[in-house]
Amino acid sequence: MKSSLSRIVTIFTMGLIAVCASAHPAAAQNAFQGKFTLSNEVRWASAVLPAGDYDFSLKSTGVPAQITLWGPNGGAFVLTAVTNKRAAGESSCLTIEHHGGTRFVRELYLAGLDLHLRYSVPSMPKHERQLAQGPVSTEQVLVAMAKK
Repeated sequence: MKSSLSRIVTIFTMGLIAVCASAHPAAAQNAFQGKFTLSNEVRWASAVLPAGDYDFSLKSTGVPAQITLWGPNGGAFVLTAVTNKRAAGESSCLTIEHHGGTRFVRELYLAGLDLHLRYSVPSMPKHERQLAQGPVSTEQVLVAMAKK
């Protein structure tokens, strides 16, 4: 009897060790990972991003949403408190707004999550709008989902 109880405890202990050794912490996983390329310098919240290739990760879809960027000049963090969950298209993309010779990230859409992250873009005073080089325009930069 003592031998079979000892055998059961040993099997249970080895199974428990195997499960614990193979477990991955859920908190370490990101909600989204992606890549994009900027052809010009862009301001994204408080970060100034030079032209180049970027990798990014979204920690979670909760507010505040935190994006971690890695690019030509190292890393940066970008936060947003405004999100909207609605389907908008098939491709993930950055919407960049041009005005006054400067480019700003206005929105990041993540198709896999149907999630829009919106960022504040400084508005131009009325007298500067009249003197600006052309009207406000936007462009979209495609975002590729990174493989996990």
